[in-house]
Amino acid sequence: MKSTNVIQGLRRLSRVLRGSGAQAAEEAFWDDYVRRVRKDGSHPYPCVGCDWHNEEEFLVLLQQYSSPRAQALEIGCGGGRITVTALRLFKHVHAADVSAEMLREARTAIAAPNVSFHKLDGWTLSGFSDASVDHVFAHDVFVQLSSIQVYPYLREIMRVLTPGGIALVSCYDFVGQFARFRDVSLAFWEARRPASNRRLHFVTEEMLRAMLDDIGGELLKAHRGKFLTIAFRKPR
Repeated sequence: MKSTNVIQGLRRLSRVLRGSGAQAAEEAFWDDYVRRVRKDGSHPYPCVGCDWHNEEEFLVLLQQYSSPRAQALEIGCGGGRITVTALRLFKHVHAADVSAEMLREARTAIAAPNVSFHKLDGWTLSGFSDASVDHVFAHDVFVQLSSIQVYPYLREIMRVLTPGGIALVSCYDFVGQFARFRDVSLAFWEARRPASNRRLHFVTEEMLRAMLDDIGGELLKAHRGKFLTIAFRKPR
């Protein structure tokens, strides 16, 4: 009963937030990030965003659940740091992002016949039909989203997956990474100001299990490391 009430609350709050300007701020932040990198001119990495690290564990899991015959959708491709590996694991990768500037950078950095780029609205996967992709993955993306936003995204992922399709998403683990949560929390408290759109968010495996139970997803694996990464399947 308690899990049901929590899920119902998430549904109501996500509808309220959808009407706000929060997503516009999110898009503007990443567009500005790309412009600042371009202006600096000293970015030593092959793509924008490659200066973020700790993706090794995710890539191992991505390979484990990949298929060379699968059509895959990447949510939050950024400049393409995960995309370049995914292109070797899937038949085709639909690289999607909320930031037009990030997508422009990814197009410039990646020259491959099996990739296409898509602009997201930050709330839905409306550009993709029901049961249209075999695999969905998102790394270091849901850490920027509250559980209120994660839940509807998981619903959208289930919608676009083909029966038997698999998704892989990484989050920050509230329990396993409590020290980091504490530091972020106290930083905002000491600043005496509301959290900006750049706040980090933390979830628990229990929360993700409750969400998957509600939307009919089958949890395949919950991996704890630098991130809490879950693999789940859409039933056939």
